[in-house]
Amino acid sequence: MPERARPSSITGGCLCGAIRFTIRFPNDSDWPPKGNGICQCTMCRKHSGSLLPQNISFPVAHLSPSLSSLPTYKTYASGPTTSRGFCSTCGSPLSFNDKKDPDLVEINIGALDEEALIGDKVEEEAWEDEYGRHVPRKGGWGYELGFPQYHIFAENEIKGVTDGFEGDKWLTDRKGGNVFKGKVGEMRRKD
Repeated sequence: MPERARPSSITGGCLCGAIRFTIRFPNDSDWPPKGNGICQCTMCRKHSGSLLPQNISFPVAHLSPSLSSLPTYKTYASGPTTSRGFCSTCGSPLSFNDKKDPDLVEINIGALDEEALIGDKVEEEAWEDEYGRHVPRKGGWGYELGFPQYHIFAENEIKGVTDGFEGDKWLTDRKGGNVFKGKVGEMRRKD
């Protein structure tokens, strides 16, 4: 995909709209964001309701307003140092935080706005055919924001469903074991 100018900011929020946020991208920040990964651990799956939960890490200073300042933003302590944020009105899962790294927040990629991911609708270029009404999109940063740079907890891959993705993988987190490529199900014991 050809390189494009980076956005100065993107927006997101919860399903009901009670929580809205903006993520800024100052010129000295990473683009695309480097902390972008898919986690297949059971907690991330249950929190997101997805087989392939994906988060992007941002400096807390680039996010406004502070999520904790919003009345419907609540957190659940999912571990000794970790919490998961959500909207208490609609239940939308929004974030992952670790007290070990308080300057970063992980935002669930599904909480980003449609326009940020796939662009604005171009109604004047719409057409209809036997499949329905097609409305082209212009813009969007879905490729840059959505392409995962790593996969963790690959030990939980589901054969034929969640195991076919390229990229660096770890059996558990990025601190335990070595990075590998391929499918966990194709690994064989070395005697």
